[in-house]
Amino acid sequence: MGLFKNRRVYLLTAVAYSGSLLFGYDTGVMGSVLALDSFKKDFGLPIGKTGFASARNAYISSNVVSLLTAGCFFGAIAAAFINEAIGRRPTLMAFCSVFLVGAAIQTAAHHEIGLIYAGRVVAGLGIGGMSAVMSVYVSENCPARQRGRISGLFQEFLVIGSTFAYWLDYGVSLHIPTSTKQWRVPVAIQMIPGGLMLIGLCFLKESPRWLTKKGKHQEAAASLAHVRCETIDHPDVIQELAEIRASIEEELNATEGVTWKECLQPGMRKRFILAFLIMFWQQFSGTNSIGYYAPEIFETIGVASSKTSLFATGVYGTVKVVATAIFLLVGIDQLGRKKALVIGGAWMSAMMFILAAVLATNPPDPTAPGVSPASIGMIVMIYLYVVGYSASWGPTPWVYVSEIFPTRLRGYGVGLAATTQWLFNFVITKITPLAINAIGWRTFLMFAIFCASMSIFAFFFVPETKRRSLEEMDILFGAVDPETRMHDIESAKAEKMLEIEQTEEADVGVLEHGTKH
Repeated sequence: MGLFKNRRVYLLTAVAYSGSLLFGYDTGVMGSVLALDSFKKDFGLPIGKTGFASARNAYISSNVVSLLTAGCFFGAIAAAFINEAIGRRPTLMAFCSVFLVGAAIQTAAHHEIGLIYAGRVVAGLGIGGMSAVMSVYVSENCPARQRGRISGLFQEFLVIGSTFAYWLDYGVSLHIPTSTKQWRVPVAIQMIPGGLMLIGLCFLKESPRWLTKKGKHQEAAASLAHVRCETIDHPDVIQELAEIRASIEEELNATEGVTWKECLQPGMRKRFILAFLIMFWQQFSGTNSIGYYAPEIFETIGVASSKTSLFATGVYGTVKVVATAIFLLVGIDQLGRKKALVIGGAWMSAMMFILAAVLATNPPDPTAPGVSPASIGMIVMIYLYVVGYSASWGPTPWVYVSEIFPTRLRGYGVGLAATTQWLFNFVITKITPLAINAIGWRTFLMFAIFCASMSIFAFFFVPETKRRSLEEMDILFGAVDPETRMHDIESAKAEKMLEIEQTEEADVGVLEHGTKH
């Protein structure tokens, strides 16, 4: 019954989070394409070198991957301001169109690595812009009790996109001969979900919270009633609208309409710092080093064959999809945000410590036939590591940052989080190939220390937010006291009921006037 009642929320989520699927696909596809001999031949890269053993391969790989994240960084900054001005839905449509242009440039590239670079930057602008808006759009339409599960689908769509890319690259390596077509097919396919997302957005409604913020109360009521599958005068719709209006009016009264003052207030300052630090720690967990460069990472730990490393990468992605789905179904709204981050960070740290120790004491022998027991053990550690990530620092940060900010600052808050994510994503993707080429197993030791540190950070500094409404976050972070909020909600409810009564009286008057004539 809950699923059917929230069917429009899930439909909106599926369309909006197609941007996350594109994010996942574009990150997964290039890491695997870089391992294909066809791509290396077309762009003059050394063939026969495994992992990041070739300094030139490491340099080109870091450029191809990191330029996407550089574009994402600037796209996220732009989107934070654009979506506040024109709305969540139009902003998503604009950046989806930018992504499609970038994907087309990448597909058309041949023998010119510069075109690949340009296409990655343009596609990154689109993905970064969508990443800063889609979580806001979804969270502002979600009911409080299901928000963790629904908002967390961001990560599920992301890992589905990357896993599909992994298996597609493995498939083309088996069934398409070494040629330009072999790498161009997986690069081109990303335009299909991008086009479907753009079409789907045309049929959705704007966020009721953004409409309320702009003073469009009738449109907000219609939008909220539509997504809740209720009438405008339903008690639940009236109550939720009252909470939204009370929250926004409190923000306006507290700052006299000057947004930047809110960022400096104690209850707000903590939220912006938390958003920055949570995304900082997510990137330094090491997950994107593996996600972007999975085939090369597997070759580094002893899976010498490119086809075998692509297969191992596909299994890695499948583990992420299954683990994320299980966590979203039974974990995030039951276990909570804080516990997931603490336990997940500790688990990932342990797996990375073991991986670093095994790689240091049992380095792979490139001349040995088959895969050694030590290499199999390291592969298992990577799979166990990603189980922990998928049940904690994968989906949880995006849920958390999209729910802690008030309506007036949510776009800026999530924009800051997305920008932070892309900035340090760029740093990690740029240095990973160079680090593994230069310091080897110590790279994984570094990530183990980071994972332990972020677990400690979450334990001491991250407040629990599960099953709280978006408007209750102000109380949690001390921006308003419970008594004031209750009074403002009752006032907003009374105002809304008066509007409904006046509308009904006007309708009756029109009918009586028509009857007399």
